[in-house]
Amino acid sequence: MLSNGTTISSIAGADVASSLHAGSCNRILQQRCPACFGGGMYGRSLSCGADFHNCVDGNFHHCHIKAAGQCPKFFDPEYMLPKEFVDSVGTRIEAARRSHPKAYQPIVPDEAVNECEESHEAADMKKQKATMERFDDTGLMFLVCRHDIPLFCTNIDTPGEHQKHFFSLIPPHATVAMLYDIGCVLDRSLSLYDILPEHITRRLLFATSAMHAYGHQWSCQLHYNPRLREGLGLTDGEGVDRLWSRLRKIIGITRTSAN
Repeated sequence: MLSNGTTISSIAGADVASSLHAGSCNRILQQRCPACFGGGMYGRSLSCGADFHNCVDGNFHHCHIKAAGQCPKFFDPEYMLPKEFVDSVGTRIEAARRSHPKAYQPIVPDEAVNECEESHEAADMKKQKATMERFDDTGLMFLVCRHDIPLFCTNIDTPGEHQKHFFSLIPPHATVAMLYDIGCVLDRSLSLYDILPEHITRRLLFATSAMHAYGHQWSCQLHYNPRLREGLGLTDGEGVDRLWSRLRKIIGITRTSAN
């Protein structure tokens, strides 16, 4: 407490409040989680934990057998992003990766991030070995909010479009903490290539999911482990895994049904 009776926390709170801007999220997000997206003031700094905490992850088991065939379209999926949109974003990401990498100042040594990426890819390759020939959909990737409520879903091969579509539905000043198994790799990719526009990347904070963080290099953990990251509190980034636990009973049904 200061000599005039003002507490440090009240000063910090006033600083946060002064940086906020009025705005509202798209009704789609408000309906899915009013607790996250029903507010009216946004712009909390990334160092204070951002306005929203989201996590993204994929499930290689939730795939579809090619021989099961297709069925006529009879409804518009509420959570699944349209294939046309997914394909267009995938094409743009591939084009961006073919361009010359930008100069950037690495937060974590590239050697450490490379090892994190290689260990993750080795694990994924084991899951993908049997999927290339038998399946036309090789898995699902979900984006969920802090309260484990699904926001969007796509086919597993193009994770980048979640963020772009999500940012189109929130106010222009809103900030987001995004937790992903290899958040370190995704953060570096966005720094190297023009995958997402700058007005989005400057409002993004990346971290790894809590359970996967300890498989990363120590230098990576110091920056991306949510338990060591100021502002993330008890957010663990494992919400999609809890969603998979609830959905696992329908994997066998949807794998063999007409798509």
